[in-house]
Amino acid sequence: CNHFFAVQHCCLCRLSAGLSRMSKNRTWVNQRVHGFNPMGKPRDEGPKRPFDKQSGGGEDRRSNFDKLTLRLLNLYLEKKWNAEARMLDLSGLVDAEDLAELSPSLNKWSFCEKLALCIKNGKAWCQALDSINLSHNGITTLRHIAQSFVESDIRLLNLSLSSNAVNELSEVDHLDRLKLREVMLSNNPIARRGDEYHRYVVKKLRTIELLDTVPVKEWRKQLLPKLPDPRDSQMTTEANGAMVFQMCRMYFKCIDESNFDAVLDAYDNEAMFTQVSDSTRSIVYQHPQSKMYHQNLTAKSHNIRFLADKGQGSKESTRFVFRGRPAIIEFLRKDVYGRIKTVHDVSRFKADAIIMGSTVVATVHGSYEYKVDADKNTVYKRCFDRVFLLKPNKAGTEWPARIANDMLTIRESEEFPIVLPEPDIKAKLMLATGLNDAFASLLLKESNNNYEQALMLFNQNKAQGMIPAEAFAVAPVG
Repeated sequence: CNHFFAVQHCCLCRLSAGLSRMSKNRTWVNQRVHGFNPMGKPRDEGPKRPFDKQSGGGEDRRSNFDKLTLRLLNLYLEKKWNAEARMLDLSGLVDAEDLAELSPSLNKWSFCEKLALCIKNGKAWCQALDSINLSHNGITTLRHIAQSFVESDIRLLNLSLSSNAVNELSEVDHLDRLKLREVMLSNNPIARRGDEYHRYVVKKLRTIELLDTVPVKEWRKQLLPKLPDPRDSQMTTEANGAMVFQMCRMYFKCIDESNFDAVLDAYDNEAMFTQVSDSTRSIVYQHPQSKMYHQNLTAKSHNIRFLADKGQGSKESTRFVFRGRPAIIEFLRKDVYGRIKTVHDVSRFKADAIIMGSTVVATVHGSYEYKVDADKNTVYKRCFDRVFLLKPNKAGTEWPARIANDMLTIRESEEFPIVLPEPDIKAKLMLATGLNDAFASLLLKESNNNYEQALMLFNQNKAQGMIPAEAFAVAPVG
């Protein structure tokens, strides 16, 4: 092993000496002055020297210099490769004596480009690289590092940028395209901003799970919209709350079954309907008709700002306000739900309701899955917010109320659910399993308040005989 490292050190010394001789050569200096930067691309300014076969020419000299640069970097990377940790430890690279002739800087595109090329072509780690440590390198901008890694298709799980000089939070934006699982930015000026720093990084880098070795789950939850809890908000009487959920169950069951004739009876004769759909830029469409469907909804949004950006006036904004039951059902059947097959889970909806005179104002928040008719192999997910104005049903139909006004907002699916479980989920679990209150609460906590997952965990543990007898309200049968 000592002989191997001695040979490597000898090679590095020879390459460094070669670079030093080239930098002292007057012809080479003239070539740099008249249009070449050895660590970057040819400069635009200055006259170009003609190719001289006898002297070797500027192109040959630059090519030789680049080859030596890449060779020197490759030898350095080989020394820094940790196969056991699957990591390139490039901490303090800019101060490495082996690279002193290159004047390395991770704030310059020219050097980052060459470094990324060497990393990409490294045979020892090309299929095994998970992490790169770039701490203690005086980095002030992350733009060139991120861009060079993306262009060289370097895929990482973890990237350490700690103990550098990143001063602007906006620099974090450049890391988004790397799709990292963990990033370390501690001991940078931006990390001194505390919660502002945490929220910004977690918001911009949606794929990370760890920030400075700390899980980001709780910070990510704090970014979700704050919604009122029906158990302690201005909810109406229990009977009216039950009416709202019954209305939702019936309504969305008909939607999922494409039973628009039944939905017709849910609306008042003079009802009004509007919808707003975002541009869904983050959705990757697997079929052209999927994209057309979402573009159509966006184009027919009752979004005054969207119309203003298109240069359309106030008259155009009223075009997509649908009045009367026939117009509403036609729009729902043709545009909103007619081209897709939906699945709504009402048990995970969240609703609030207050009484205003004889009208109930109900706000409903939830999510749904759907497939486009022409793209049945892809399941899409969206969230929605809906405001219903409900009036007493005097028409004699089975609906518990009639919809006087319906405002629908469709938006991107959140990474974490914004809805709470039904208030009686614990009682439902206790009834199904026979568990007492304490153990049912523990099981729900372990399953993140997901009833199906809690029931699955219960059955698995029961089959293995891991549930103690005291966990049950009464002794289990069998």
